[in-house]
This record gives sequence, C-alpha cells and structure tokens, in this order.
Amino acid sequence: MEPKDTVNNAVDLIQDLRKKPGKTGPGVVKVDAHFWEDPAPAKLIEFAIKRRKNAYIVGPTGCGKSSLVINILARLGEEMELFNCSGETSTDDLIGKPWRKVSGEVIAVHGAAVRAYRDGKILLLEEVDHAQPDILTPLHRMLEVNRDYMTVNIGEGEVIPRSTRFAVISTANTIGTGEDSFMYNGTKPLNAAFMNRFGITIKMGYAPEKEEIKILEKKAGVDKAIATRLVSVAHEARGLLSAAANRISTPVSTRDLLEWAELICMAGFSEVEAADYAFLNRANEADREVLMRLVQNTCS
Repeated sequence: MEPKDTVNNAVDLIQDLRKKPGKTGPGVVKVDAHFWEDPAPAKLIEFAIKRRKNAYIVGPTGCGKSSLVINILARLGEEMELFNCSGETSTDDLIGKPWRKVSGEVIAVHGAAVRAYRDGKILLLEEVDHAQPDILTPLHRMLEVNRDYMTVNIGEGEVIPRSTRFAVISTANTIGTGEDSFMYNGTKPLNAAFMNRFGITIKMGYAPEKEEIKILEKKAGVDKAIATRLVSVAHEARGLLSAAANRISTPVSTRDLLEWAELICMAGFSEVEAADYAFLNRANEADREVLMRLVQNTCS
C-alpha cells in the first residue's frame, strides 16, 4: 500500500488538473507545414469544428483521417481530447469512476468524454468501430447538440453543464456496419442510435498520386524519382485490393509509404530491401508474392 500522503497528493493533483484542463493546440500540437489537406474532407471537418457539429470520418487504414483532424484543430487553435477506442475500452475510460482517498472522501475522476464535454474541447474518438456498442451508449446524450447538461452517475451523481464548445469527431475504417473480413477484423456494428447522432459523415481515401509523391519528398526526404516509383507501387496495389479486383487483402497505405521512404533515405536500404520491412513482411504468402512482383518490376 502506498503511503497516505502519496495517495492523497496524487488525488489532489487530479483535482487540480480538473480545474486547469490542459490545452491541445498551438504550442502543444503544432501545424504540420508539410501535411497535405484533402480539400473536400478538410472543408467539411473545419465546418464541423467551427459549428460544433458531430462528424464521423470513415476511410482505409493509414489514409490520414486522425492526422487531418489534428492538423486542422492545431491550425484553428482548438483544444482536443484524444481517445483511442478498442475492445478493452470501458465506460470508466469514457465517463469516469469514483476514487476513494485514504481519508475516506470519494471524488469523481472524469473520463475523456466527460472532460471534453465539461471543458469545451473537441473529443476525437479514434477507431470508434472497435469499441463495444454498449460502451458507447452513455455518449448518446452527450452527442445531442440541443442538450445543455448531463448527469454522471459516479458516486452520488453529478450534473455537468455542457460547454458550447464541445463536439465529437469519430474516425473509423467502417461505416458502422462492422467488418468480418481479415482486413478490418475486430471492428463491430455500431448502434443506429449512436450513428444517427453524427450530423456529418465524411468518406476519405488515399491522396492522389501527385500529392503522395510530394508528401514523400517533403516528409521523408526522398527524391522525386524514388517517390514516384514508391507511389506507383502503392496505387497499383490498391487497385488489386478493390472489391472488383479482389486479388490481395494487404493495403499499402500512405503510412506504409512514409516508412518505406524513410528506410531508403535514412537507413540506406535499397527500394526492394526496404519494402520487406515496410509492408511485405506482414503480408500473407499469396499477397507477398503479388506485391513483391510489383515492387521488383517498378523499383529494380
């Protein structure tokens, strides 16, 4: 058991932090000067943030959904509460739980959603379709834009006024219908009542080839010729990934391209060697064979 003073000091610190919410904006999350903002999604996200509308963003892995939201929030100087959802997410994580001090006093320690609701931040829920639907049910009232308070049943219950600057942005790989394929295994069908509370739904994809080439040049430092070859492989692979082609199930994302380019530029690997460590080693044997052929044909 920890000494009494240590436990009480920790709880006092939490109380102090509740009174002085941390800021996520300029000076904490900086605007990325080399980040490419897809014009249509960026316009919608900025509109949702400024008007405090709930938005649901869906798109393939590694296409920059969360990064786009964070970059716009930083650019606008907005505060954010970031929460990554998973199958282990609990109501305590989102809403909060009571904490009993050694003295016997019980205080409410608010979760991420309540902190954002209370302090006037944008709540960014990443991978929301990985959370159990019943865990998200307590958020239904918070997502109602015409509600001005909520009751949190922690200990004796607490009425919390809704800040007018609160809104929720969720990112996901599925549109809330769940996915039982290998690619997004673990995602869950979301409650229709939860989904209906998002006034704006945004679909994102990977950046156009010319923009991805610029991203690799600026962020990874590779020259244009190398960037062009890497992006060409990714776009061919994505064509094979489509439902119509149904050839492979391993995506080559913008995130993968950045890792691939950095291994070439900073670690000194060849383009073919670096592909192994960036994405080929996690592909199944059939996908690896197809993707390796693409890499060799384009980069050798």
